[in-house]
Amino acid sequence: MKVFTLPTSSRAAVALCLAGQALALQAVARHGGRSLWLAPAAFFAGGFIADLVSGLFHFSFDYVWPPRFPVMGPISVEFQEHHTEPALDPSAWVSNLTRGAYAALPFALLTWGATAAWPGTAAAFLGAATLMSASVWMLGFHQLHSYTHMGSSIPAEEFNRTVAEISRLESKRRQEEEFVKLFDAVGIPPFVRLLQRCRLSLRPELHWRHHIYYESDFSSVNGWSDPLMNLLYRPLARRKKAKQTHKLAANPMLRAGHSR
Repeated sequence: MKVFTLPTSSRAAVALCLAGQALALQAVARHGGRSLWLAPAAFFAGGFIADLVSGLFHFSFDYVWPPRFPVMGPISVEFQEHHTEPALDPSAWVSNLTRGAYAALPFALLTWGATAAWPGTAAAFLGAATLMSASVWMLGFHQLHSYTHMGSSIPAEEFNRTVAEISRLESKRRQEEEFVKLFDAVGIPPFVRLLQRCRLSLRPELHWRHHIYYESDFSSVNGWSDPLMNLLYRPLARRKKAKQTHKLAANPMLRAGHSR
């Protein structure tokens, strides 16, 4: 039986999200407690929330949702395939923004509702502006994620081979140094690379810890929430992996299917 899933590339979904964000932004701009002094705080708070939410969903797609579950299951399968072939293409902007739109639109609707329901105070404006900021960050999350892989700039086989060689280095500091050299050479646009170095965008040399160990650094926006959330996700991921290993070891049929 076919599992219901969302389109992976939809200009209509992106357009709908942008329209929702435009309405939400208009409502925030007219809020009675608006203040330019609070806008930077909202920008960073929204970035942290978006990063935290992206990590929560990433963890759930890796370890929680079964493949046959509607909507979430197919996304989970896609994430598992991404672990096997970790090559995302930054030039596929419609597909990347479509995935972002599915996460960003709910935040835009929450923003619109909050500005209508909350009082015209500075605190209420900060809350609404933070939700608006989170929506904008979420729209770009998969595009930002794609720049950590650069699937269009280097053959997947060569890229994966280089990553495998680096991952075998014993020193994590040496791994990070080699990843820095690798990603400086794969054609990431200079402005994007600057954002990565300033930690305003997900840093590939840190995100690749996830693709080596699959138990930490689940975020897909800027990585700000990883130091905190790794305290929770790392032991949970290790427990999930241990259970999976035990199940495969106890059932030869499952082990044969898993190896395929």
